[in-house]
Amino acid sequence: MQRKNMIILMISLSLVLLLGSSYALLRSTQVGSNPYVINVGNLQVTFDSGKTEKLSLDNMYPMSDKEGMSQTDELGFIVMNTGTVASYYDITLEETSTNPEFKSVIRFISNKDSKGYNEPKTLSEDKYIEVGGYLESNKSSSYKVKVWLDYNATEDYMDKTFTAKVVVNSFQESSYAKDVIKSKLVKYSESSKEDFSGGLVAVNTDGDLYNEIEDNQEIREYRYSGPTVNNYVTFNDELWRILGVFKEGHDEFIKIVRNDNLPYNVLPNTFLKNNIEYTIKTDDSGKVYWNNNSVSEVADWTTAGIQYYLNNENDDRNSKGYLYYLTNDAKNMIRETKYYLGNVEYYYDSTPLWRGVNTIVTYNNERENIICDSSIIEFSDTKKCSIWYGNKATWIGKVGLLYPSDYGYAATSNWWHTELVPNKYNTANANKSNWIALSIVEQILSISPSSRGKGFYISLNPSDIMDHHTKNSYLNLKPTLHLKSNVKIDGGLGTLDSPYTLKME
Repeated sequence: MQRKNMIILMISLSLVLLLGSSYALLRSTQVGSNPYVINVGNLQVTFDSGKTEKLSLDNMYPMSDKEGMSQTDELGFIVMNTGTVASYYDITLEETSTNPEFKSVIRFISNKDSKGYNEPKTLSEDKYIEVGGYLESNKSSSYKVKVWLDYNATEDYMDKTFTAKVVVNSFQESSYAKDVIKSKLVKYSESSKEDFSGGLVAVNTDGDLYNEIEDNQEIREYRYSGPTVNNYVTFNDELWRILGVFKEGHDEFIKIVRNDNLPYNVLPNTFLKNNIEYTIKTDDSGKVYWNNNSVSEVADWTTAGIQYYLNNENDDRNSKGYLYYLTNDAKNMIRETKYYLGNVEYYYDSTPLWRGVNTIVTYNNERENIICDSSIIEFSDTKKCSIWYGNKATWIGKVGLLYPSDYGYAATSNWWHTELVPNKYNTANANKSNWIALSIVEQILSISPSSRGKGFYISLNPSDIMDHHTKNSYLNLKPTLHLKSNVKIDGGLGTLDSPYTLKME
């Protein structure tokens, strides 16, 4: 039997992408042409120059594995994840020939990332070039494939053409914003905290850095911490930043804060609600009052003037509220969430009234709900209560402000035990490792009342973190809000130049 000139072996290529293993199924088939670059969904596949349309092995004859493996002709291609979500994928060699079936006489080998070729395989027994591949965003892997006709092929295959396709099945991870953000988790050890430049970390139920090596730890939430974090997102056609992923019951969602202060031109001078007129601003500096009115000096967020402005489209006389300025898409993304209104402990003047007011203590302060006796109206040297008499412990709403603990957790975890007070935090230079501190220029409002007294609330500063104020204080405003758990990220890399973009499911 003449083996020379017996077979012309040709591989034609196409791609089939399966997008979202447990979500919407998308199938797209494309056949390449020069230059052979295919983009479908999350993956881009590029074939080597010179072999972009097909691998043609003219005058192919049956050969031994040793001969087949020593061929110089090989098909090369690169799979790159150009999306924002990590992807799993398989690559297979699928025969498209008919009459007769070639699979039982086709042998092939593959080489991933130049690590060496694997053992020869028969196509009918194993069609996989790659099984369970995984690529994070902006990562790639290269592949080379050699194919030949098995030495034992008979004349049944003479003058026939073998065709096959390379099939890339990509199973994209969830594009829900909460899952995309969680996939960015960075793990680092206690001993290397000081060298951590920034990223998403997990917080355990004790409020400290989560370390999966330790026993009996659970993750309470995920937070962006450190001086340099890629947590930028476009919301309402504006630049915002992601604080992290939080939980309420079994629901997980992300929390965001506006990158810039609210501009003065969307702020009214006054806002009328429940027949009380609240002063919002007095000039065009963009600074606002937390709760300036002529009726009450109590620092209760549920009845604060700035709360009413942020959570309404109009006041009682039809002056525009903050929600008026949001797009319909943005408003539909906002999740009504429980905010905690416990008094935050504070150092008053130069005398330390409490010890250990760090990020973890502050977080717990915010969530305590011991109601003060009506006789307690100002600071007591022993902490007996956390909610001023008449105030609410929680509030369910759409738009709020940062907690002091949000500020604290924005620093690298080695500063979470540092006191968040003047002459402590800045003296230690903790603020220089804190992305929120580095993003604000002047004091901004927080949502938390102060333990200093019934009329005081906490502000956040770029350097020494917490201060306390009364209704006459006039500070900058950065709103925060939570996004519904079914909001998805559909583009962007989270960087300043390429912020994440959002869409509803």
